[in-house]
Amino acid sequence: MAVLVVATARDEIRSEVVVPLSRAGVPVRPIADWESLCRSVCGVDTRLVLVDSELPRFDAVLLDGLARSMGHSPHIRVMGGRRPPLIRIPATFRAAQREAQRLPGSGALSDEDRQELGRMGLGLHPLDLLARLAASPLPFCIHGERGTGKERIARRVHQLSRPNTPFVIVPAGQRWERTPGAGTIFLESGHKRESGEIRAAAREAGAMGWRVGVGTRAGEPPSGVEWARVVIPPLRTHAADIKPLAMAYLERHCQRMGLPLRTFDHALWALLSGWRWPGNLRELEMFIVQTLAQTEGRAIRGRMLPEGISRLLRAEEEAVARDIAGFEEAAETRLRDVVGQYTPGPGVTLYGLVTEAAERALLRLALARTGGNRKATALLLGVARNTLASRSRALGLESMSKGL
Repeated sequence: MAVLVVATARDEIRSEVVVPLSRAGVPVRPIADWESLCRSVCGVDTRLVLVDSELPRFDAVLLDGLARSMGHSPHIRVMGGRRPPLIRIPATFRAAQREAQRLPGSGALSDEDRQELGRMGLGLHPLDLLARLAASPLPFCIHGERGTGKERIARRVHQLSRPNTPFVIVPAGQRWERTPGAGTIFLESGHKRESGEIRAAAREAGAMGWRVGVGTRAGEPPSGVEWARVVIPPLRTHAADIKPLAMAYLERHCQRMGLPLRTFDHALWALLSGWRWPGNLRELEMFIVQTLAQTEGRAIRGRMLPEGISRLLRAEEEAVARDIAGFEEAAETRLRDVVGQYTPGPGVTLYGLVTEAAERALLRLALARTGGNRKATALLLGVARNTLASRSRALGLESMSKGL
């Protein structure tokens, strides 16, 4: 992968260059001294270099000669001088970004990949998080349930930190075998491995110049090693992203299958939004692929789903029905004393007290599940958004919701 190097000792230039390029999905290697700049120019993966003219000991003639002597001839762009810093001119920054993305093997994220990464629940600027992880000298640990995209994140960290080197996946039940060179090894299913095995792999690989990553479903990283960490939340905790992700997968796989763009009807969207997706992004994408392969027509309706697919959604409905039955029994037990001790009188009725308490608890939990997204909450509950808004105000929960 081609790498863009930014050489500056000034924090303000770093923030104006490195952060925007990282958010654009371009692999950026920031450096802060002349010696590191010379080493980077000599690196076979370096293709574009932005140099701050105020870098201590900067020698433009020497740097140009060094670049020309390299077989891969990296492009050098100098910021500063008598004119304002190059990066402060927006059009020039965009030009630098486009130039970096046009380089063969640049590894820059496509718009499709960037949108999907933004919907994984990693925050507003997930590329910033991955850039910090890539820059850390520590081995990295990625937490997440099955299907959340741990391997995808590990690959991106590897591309940002060790471009043009091997990325070796070690499946569960297997041990890493010594491999020539230096790159990244990714230990799958860390929660199924002994801590001693992971410590030994990290120690041995680190001594050979390899970086180690581990994916795990466990709540804590393996003991005995200091880790750089990232947590991928399950899809159900950011339910507002289900529909945008599903639409992105629809467009992606319609193109790959040579199909016209298809859509889901409102009833099917309601089913998808109510499903908890225990397999997370992988399950959602596979659902889209299977549905496209086994249905016909531009608009896909719930009744058109093949039995094997619709059974998955019904299984969740049946599980919810069982939970509701258990809730009813528990509620009856808790209410027995309340009903037995209540004395009728003026003011609020027993019926009003109980139903208001139950409704407040339900709305509080639903809003927490959707992160306060009013549209997603209304869809989850099966009520109109205006109804949700009025009931939230009446129950004192308006601060938890975000009107969209």
